[in-house]
Amino acid sequence: MSEKRKRENDIITLEMVIATRENTANLGYFVDDTVVNPGLGIPFYKTVLEGANYEHATWKDQACVRTSQIHWRDDHTVTWLERHMEMTQGFILVGKNPGLFVLGEPTHDREDLDEKHRKLPDPKTTKVFIIPAGMGLILKKGTWHDFPVSCGPPVSAFILNTEEVVAALASMPKASPMDQGDCFKLRLADHWDFTLKFPDPRPFVQKHGLVPGPVAYPLMGTEGYGAGMKREEVKAGWLGGAKVFVIPVVNVEVFVPGCGGPAIQPHLQSVPELANKGWRDYGNRRGLQRLAQTFKELGISATAVINSEAAKLDYVAKALKQSGWELGAHGINNSSGAAKMTRSEEEAYFKQSLDDLQSALGSRPKTWLTPGFSVTERTPEIAAAAGVESFLDFVDDDVPYHLVHEGGKRTLCLPYCMETNDFSLVLTKNLDHRQYAQAIEDHVRQLAKEDGEKVVCLGMHTFVAGTPARALALSEALGRLKQVPGVKFGTAAQVCEAVKK
Repeated sequence: MSEKRKRENDIITLEMVIATRENTANLGYFVDDTVVNPGLGIPFYKTVLEGANYEHATWKDQACVRTSQIHWRDDHTVTWLERHMEMTQGFILVGKNPGLFVLGEPTHDREDLDEKHRKLPDPKTTKVFIIPAGMGLILKKGTWHDFPVSCGPPVSAFILNTEEVVAALASMPKASPMDQGDCFKLRLADHWDFTLKFPDPRPFVQKHGLVPGPVAYPLMGTEGYGAGMKREEVKAGWLGGAKVFVIPVVNVEVFVPGCGGPAIQPHLQSVPELANKGWRDYGNRRGLQRLAQTFKELGISATAVINSEAAKLDYVAKALKQSGWELGAHGINNSSGAAKMTRSEEEAYFKQSLDDLQSALGSRPKTWLTPGFSVTERTPEIAAAAGVESFLDFVDDDVPYHLVHEGGKRTLCLPYCMETNDFSLVLTKNLDHRQYAQAIEDHVRQLAKEDGEKVVCLGMHTFVAGTPARALALSEALGRLKQVPGVKFGTAAQVCEAVKK
């Protein structure tokens, strides 16, 4: 029940655990519904199990008790840590919601540290503790801590302090280091060449059932397009008077042997499994070539998004080079994506895919689609930094739009339509080949009747759209669409060029 510590680019993300009596023993005295040291006899309370006083709990001259309500904060940086040497501060969470505590074990009496480091927290013994609602902790003298943090919903705390500490904190004209009134507070950046952060607690508390209801949290930045990414609309007129730009997007994929994948007969589960694997392999052996010939006869260019491992197959590389299509990137294989990767891992993932595709096909891709939409909140930023000019991972519109990172990098998002995708239409909705093609035609015709300039990506896979019956029906439908006023066909790269003009 923990999330492990991670270090990356001079940022340490602290381990996060649910607080218990056992794992907080070096930090303080855990408070829950357990009666500690029972046996105190008070004759007036016959039905009460009384516990003894906390032997080492003390609030010096004058205890100060108050309540506070703590609201969510977006910044997860641990900027300050403090300790008290003359009192045992207490935090009891009241209400229904848990709280996050950054706590470090005392260092003032550690014999393995020199005098300088006894005045600093030890990052190796600093963790994030989630204290459940209705529980609390009385800190030992010297325990490093920050003020409690919300885990999403507001959390209320009953706080036991001293008048001396509260007065010292309140007397500060601005937030700065202090060593007065039994409050020794450090700005960590003054002492360390790295930054401490805590993980987003919202998925953790939700996963472990520590909140009474669903906790809303943005998984893809504040606007939903990735951390630090903002959407900017494309200026009108980019389509030069046309109404709809149709981009056939051909997915060229391979799957790690033994890891499964899309299936035409999902009930076949034996190992080794031949039928569904062979169906997928058929796409690269015959479906890719059939689609290339189909589009050539129609006079339509397409954008292929390619697993870099697929491009290492000679017959795949040959067909792609001869197709005349734009050659884009689709990760390394379709059994793995970027989800759960660290930043450095994901950056290396992008680089390997783009490098390998350039080596196999002769040009470096400028269009990207992440396999299986398996992304992190950093994927759009990393794609833009890697030189990706057209990004297909979002599906939420019929118009292109820019994604701009706060650092300045940008890419053009071309929404990858779910309603025209062959997986959606064939494998999910079970449409036959004629219904599949008709659904695509109807979709584009409707967009051509509407106001504005639209873009639609026709996501297709070599082992679905590339089969004989579907390729024939698709060819006939696309041929009819070519005659519809205002409808243009082309590649993602051509949309990028049109938008730049």
